[in-house]
Amino acid sequence: MHDEMRDGTGAVRPLWAGLAGVLDGAGPDGLAARRADTRRLLADDGVAYHPPGAETEQLWELDPLPLIIDGAEWAGLERGVAQRAELFDRLLRDLYGPRSVITRGLLPVEVVDGHPGYLHAWRRPAGAPARRELFLSAVDLGRSPDGWVVLDDRVQAPSGAGYAMANRRVVARVLSALHRRSGIRRLGPFFEAMRTGLRGGRDPEDQRVVLLNPGPDSETAYEQALLSALLGVPLVLGSELTVREGRLWQHTLGRLDPVDVVLRRLDAEWCDPLDLRPDSRLGVPGLVETARLGTVSVLNGLGAGVAENPGLVPFLPALCRALLGEELLLPGTPTWWCGDPRAFAHVRARLDELVLTPVVRGGQAVRGAGLSAAQREDLLARIAAEPHAWAAQREPVLSTAPTITDAGAADRPVALRTFTVASGTGWEVLDGGLGSVPAGTLLRDGVATPAKDVWVVGERAEPTGRPVFGTDEAVPAPAPGGVSPRVAEDLFWLGRYSERAEDTARLLRAVTDRWADFQSTPDPAGANALRALLTATTATTRTAPGFGPLLADAHRVAPDGPAAISAELRSLLRDRDRAGTLGFAVHRLTRAAQAVRELLSTDTWLVLGRLDAVLADITTEDASDGLNRVLEGLLALAGIAAESLVRDAGWRLLDAGRRIERAQHVVALLRATLCDAPRGPADRLVVESVTIAAESVITHRRRNAGRPGVAPLLALLLTDGENPRAVAYQLARLTDDLAHLPGTVPEALDAAVRALAEADLVAVTARDSASGTRPALRALLTGLGADLDRLADEIAAAHFAPVRGPRPYDPLVAVAS
Repeated sequence: MHDEMRDGTGAVRPLWAGLAGVLDGAGPDGLAARRADTRRLLADDGVAYHPPGAETEQLWELDPLPLIIDGAEWAGLERGVAQRAELFDRLLRDLYGPRSVITRGLLPVEVVDGHPGYLHAWRRPAGAPARRELFLSAVDLGRSPDGWVVLDDRVQAPSGAGYAMANRRVVARVLSALHRRSGIRRLGPFFEAMRTGLRGGRDPEDQRVVLLNPGPDSETAYEQALLSALLGVPLVLGSELTVREGRLWQHTLGRLDPVDVVLRRLDAEWCDPLDLRPDSRLGVPGLVETARLGTVSVLNGLGAGVAENPGLVPFLPALCRALLGEELLLPGTPTWWCGDPRAFAHVRARLDELVLTPVVRGGQAVRGAGLSAAQREDLLARIAAEPHAWAAQREPVLSTAPTITDAGAADRPVALRTFTVASGTGWEVLDGGLGSVPAGTLLRDGVATPAKDVWVVGERAEPTGRPVFGTDEAVPAPAPGGVSPRVAEDLFWLGRYSERAEDTARLLRAVTDRWADFQSTPDPAGANALRALLTATTATTRTAPGFGPLLADAHRVAPDGPAAISAELRSLLRDRDRAGTLGFAVHRLTRAAQAVRELLSTDTWLVLGRLDAVLADITTEDASDGLNRVLEGLLALAGIAAESLVRDAGWRLLDAGRRIERAQHVVALLRATLCDAPRGPADRLVVESVTIAAESVITHRRRNAGRPGVAPLLALLLTDGENPRAVAYQLARLTDDLAHLPGTVPEALDAAVRALAEADLVAVTARDSASGTRPALRALLTGLGADLDRLADEIAAAHFAPVRGPRPYDPLVAVAS
């Protein structure tokens, strides 16, 4: 077994001397601190992975100790992985064109046609020019005692390059001194090459590229968003694209934008329900046909999945000689395709030494050594029934490198995923990659974790890749043409939930402070005010029955009320599954942010991660302090949105969402507190609490010290166009935001503006002599609330009308209809 850091005598290799010094100097506590710093930075950057079937994302796992490779050794690997990319591109062009490798006997037809990754719908019509099939490829490598070997090929929709960049950003801070003095090659040029390659061979002046992905719940949603940001291309869902008149278009607000290139992170079978998988709701009906017509390029080609078949591995050396005229530079793991009778006989005789795996990715690998006699016979019978669907591999013994574990530094097996992209100057190989500490040694089921940063040390040699798209110079990517309805809606709700969380936090801070002041006081005014505020909190947050059943009468809480009220307050603070709570608002805010991650500053995740941590620890006993910290984070988030986002249509909708939510909150708060407010001192305490919750207490005191009535408060919070907390201010901002969007001004906005302009704030404060309530004020606020609700609906109808996703095609249903 090869040790990456030490030679056969146990001496540290010169390349690893710096890291060895870090390990020796840190000790167990220092290593634990580096590990903790790594996790904190990953959380601050929002680096996440969404395991299949999990409800939420989990923190990406990264070992802070890098895998270090000498630049001279890397040059050989670089040539090998570039050659492999060229080989697979040539092979795929042939398999979807003349299929000469099959007719010449270089490749059994069963290896191709018997694999579900081979898409007959992707075949080129006779006479059609060859198209690029491979743009981005990945190769999993491991160092065995005999040298570097290929563990797996990733050409369907390779993942991991974005995570490699995320790893570098974190490790560069955790090991900052070592990183600065080690002469590590940069990762940035690879992504620059991707940007060039995506527009290569076509007119760059009007090229529009999109990144097609499965959605925010996909396993690598974080990485897809990071790639979108690094490449400067919009992240789109299949439902946001449409085929019309033989072209692919993207839905944006008020128009359709043509699409020239699709970089896909969606597996091929899901990409087109017409020609591929009919039950797919993730793809674009007609995408295959537009690619056939040549009006759009799909990268990687939709048929690339067949090249991930391990049954190809035994044939690659001969294919390389035939297609490239070269010997294969990087050997694969010794592999036997069971469709070959001689290979199957070898597998049968050596089953104890091999790992059996279905050729379809995701199939469960079986170690022959762990089988009983009965299990061996059962497995061999399954293979004999469909031998073309199985391959056997000799499991390699991987080299080891130091990794931080719970017990300190220990040697663990390591593997490496390399990345190659077709750019304007040839095949560009990422100087580094995604290192991993695999649980096993066969990486057939996705990116293994924990991950490692990969440092290639030494000056870069001159590029030796083959020209692919010619020598056109890179052209900066044009600005995105618009915001899709889905992104617009997510931004709108991002604004709404951020404001809802802030408003709820302010209200709960005011209420918990009053609860601490008056829960056990004999003061009737305080008890009445507290009861009014608790009732208003339930109404404002729409969490009925809430506090209602816990209040016995107008002067006291029920005998068992304090504990129950405290529990209800705790629920309002932390329960993320209950609509109306602070926890729910923050959770939905995070989900909305994840859906548009590619548009947001990385500082956003620094704020959101800390919000979750604060909410997890908050209690009713220290609610005020915890809510202050929540508000600090939410105010920081508001500042990021205000100062870091371009004032495009997306930002206008984000701001509109915030303005609608703030106006609705103010109206609901006033309706819940003032319409049925108690008289006398309790009324004044309620008014003061309202001004605190509405962030207007100082202004109210300064302006109305001699006029403590309700009318001045209404003027401040309803009609004062200079008060950023007033409804009139929100309506003015909404008018401006919506004026920058396509379409007409919603009728509900005009209605709300008129209602405020015509309101007599003195008259509406009058109480009914019999009930003591303020019916005119209730009518005004109820009408305003209805207008604001209708305004939100009108904005949604105008800008977020969902694009109808494809329905499964059933010929029988089609005929019947």
